[in-house]
Amino acid sequence: MKDFCDKGWHDGSCCCNCEHHIEDFYHCTTSPKPIGVDGCVCSIHKGWICLISMEGERPIAHSNWNEHGMCEMYYQKKEK
Repeated sequence: MKDFCDKGWHDGSCCCNCEHHIEDFYHCTTSPKPIGVDGCVCSIHKGWICLISMEGERPIAHSNWNEHGMCEMYYQKKEK
């Protein structure tokens, strides 16, 4: 059975277990670099993105998304 987030919607649906919700990382050419970082920034977590694709359209990325939340585009991640 899939574990659901207790911070999400009443049925456990949450951005953190949505197919459209992905991690955002800094790009190696980010300038200025995050405070306290001298080397490569590619593995530093920057935030969350909601990547939504309407039928027949190319995907749209919404940056600065919350880790937990809920919207009308929720789609449960597939079990691995």
